[in-house]
Formats: sequence, C-alpha cells, structure tokens
Amino acid sequence: MAKDSVRDFLTRFVQPLVAGGEVHVGAPIPATTVDEWLTQLPAASVETNAVDDARTTVLATLVVRPPPVLFEDEDLQLAIGLHNALFLVHPRLDAWTVRDKQRRRIIDTALAQVSQPLSRQRARVLARHALLHNIFRLTRSDITISWWTGHARFAGQQPPRRLTAWKGLRRVHQEIAVVDFDELLAVPDTAPVIATLLRRTPLTQLLDSHPGAPPVHWEDAVFLLRDAELARAITHALVTPGAARDQVAGPARLAAAFEQMLERAPDEADVRAVCAFLVHLDALFCFGELSPRDWVAAQPAQVRSPLLATVLAADSASQRPRGLQTLLALPSALAQIDPQLATPPGIASSPALLARWRGHRAQTVELVSDAVIDAIAARLRRHLRPALAAGDQAPVVASD
Repeated sequence: MAKDSVRDFLTRFVQPLVAGGEVHVGAPIPATTVDEWLTQLPAASVETNAVDDARTTVLATLVVRPPPVLFEDEDLQLAIGLHNALFLVHPRLDAWTVRDKQRRRIIDTALAQVSQPLSRQRARVLARHALLHNIFRLTRSDITISWWTGHARFAGQQPPRRLTAWKGLRRVHQEIAVVDFDELLAVPDTAPVIATLLRRTPLTQLLDSHPGAPPVHWEDAVFLLRDAELARAITHALVTPGAARDQVAGPARLAAAFEQMLERAPDEADVRAVCAFLVHLDALFCFGELSPRDWVAAQPAQVRSPLLATVLAADSASQRPRGLQTLLALPSALAQIDPQLATPPGIASSPALLARWRGHRAQTVELVSDAVIDAIAARLRRHLRPALAAGDQAPVVASD
C-alpha cells in the first residue's frame, strides 16, 4: 500500500470504511509517504467527493440537515493511522518480517497520525463520526478449506476457486471464523492507537460503542449532550428494544465511564449534565415498559419491572456489566443531594409514567441495597453542591 497513490488509498480503504464493503489493508504507510499524499490530496477530487457523498449519507440518518463535509488533511491522517493499526494485526505480518523495532516505529507513526486536535465544532465532530462510524464493525473473515487430500487457511482473503471446485467429488468443506473488534483493535499493539483515535470522535463512542472499546472520556464528550438533536440521536441509539441485558449494555458502559469521571476533577456542570443524561435513560426504561392500559387507567398499576428483575437478579450478579448498578441507582443517590436533578423534567405530568418511575426506584433500592446507593451518593457529593434554588439552576442537558 505504501507504493500506491493517495487515490488508491481513498478508493481501496477510505471509501469502503465509510460506505461499507471490503477494506484493503496493505503495508504500513510511512511518514514520508503521508507528507507526499497530503500534497496530492487536492488533485484527488473525484475520490474525496465519493467519500464525502458517503459521509453525507451516513449523517442523513443522524441529523435533519447534515452539514457540508469536505475531506481534509486531518481526515486523511486519521484514516492512515487506522490503516497502520490494522496492519499490525494483518495475517501476513510475519511474511513481511516486521521486527520489534519496525513494529514500534509503525505504532509511533500511527499514534502521530491519529493525534489530531480534539474538536467541539459540530460540523467537524459529525464529519469525524461519518468517517469512523464503522470502526466497531470492522471484522476479518478467516476461511479454512479442507478437502480429501489436505487443508488450507486463508485469513482475510478469499480462497482460490480451484480449491472450492467439485465440492462433492473432492469432499470440500469450508469453515468461516469471524475475527471482530476485540481481536483486531483491542490487542496490546493496536489498543493505544485506537484509544487515541476514539477520543477524536466521541460521538462514535456514544452512538455505537463496543464492550471491548476503551471507556468514553466524558470530559471530551459531554458537550454533545448540550446539542438537542445529537442528544436525542444518542438516546435513541442506546435504548432499543431487545433482550433485557442488551437494552442496558450500552447505557451501563457509559455509566461505568461516569464512575471513572468521578475519580478525576471534572467541572460540576459536566457532572450535572452526565447525571441528567443517565437519569433520562432510566426514564426511557420506564417508558418502554408502559402498556396502553397504563395510559388510560385512573390509577396505574404498581407492577414490578421485568427489566430490573432480570438485570439485577441476585443469581446473575457476577454477569452484570460494569456500571449497571450506578446507572440504575443514580436517581436514588441523586435524591439525597439534588431531588430536582434526580427526577426527569415533566415526568409528573404523566401519572402512568410517574407511577412506573416510582416503582422502578423502589424496586432498584430493594435489589441493590441502601449501602450501594449511599456509596454512590458519597462519591457524587465530592462534585455536586447541595440543591440550588430553582432560579439558580443552570441548564445541564439541551431539551426540545
């Protein structure tokens, strides 16, 4: 790949990275080639326009009016950094006789490429997400072909057609093993590069994280919660129908990152914003359990939540995702410090939703215990002042 032009790289790697398809990973791209490609980029307008059209298509499902996106130098460098990280787990790495010193140089180059400035500019944040939105879906298919006289393995490549011909006569058998994010981008060589890269695209982490991905650094991402359209898109992506454990998996990861945030020295306004966001997710769990009968009943039934009963069951405590208890117990802990922050705005206007909310809170206290809630409240007190007067409250999360 290092001998190819920037046009080849855009077509073979960047375009399928954005639009989906087969991403081609070749030899590492050295810093000298990167400098050459940056000078060639303005002449690759056909290829960059194709990438930008694909990015606009991605953003059209996220925001009503996608901003104009223009493939810039930093986009190329982010893509090159990801490419070089993927080279480190290339199945033909041994054939290239990469020594430890060379491996270290590749890692350093990749880190330099992905260490672009952090940005809170909306258009730039969206453009980066559109470029990297598939990063958690990158996989490699390893195919093993066996026949009557032998077998062969093809990692990330299609086997020759001659090996799959005459399947019945030659007793050809094919097995496909899919290598996902954990084995590609969460291994020791690639993890530092990917952690640095993901900090440059916090929207991607909030919308579509992976259990093996590094936790979101909330101080870099909290500004997204103050954008009403993006905050809505994030909540819709996080709280989706499905099995109970799947419903809470993404929110629990963000709550675990919030636990790490509390160990640092964040601004109080940022802590309040994340608290309000997590409390809102708890309210959506309540909303998802309402039935049509609840909306018309004069006195909504006080039924136990099947979601809470499943994910907080005592016999599955060892299987709970990290952050789950903080996520579900946060409203009860906040009630000891700031009751206004502990209750989603407007929930009292719906008797059915309010009844379900109170039922969730009582059931959570029963399942996680007062000691856990008190411990969360103690950590929050280090960052939150006691309840303020209504006129002194600052907006924490954008609303419609």
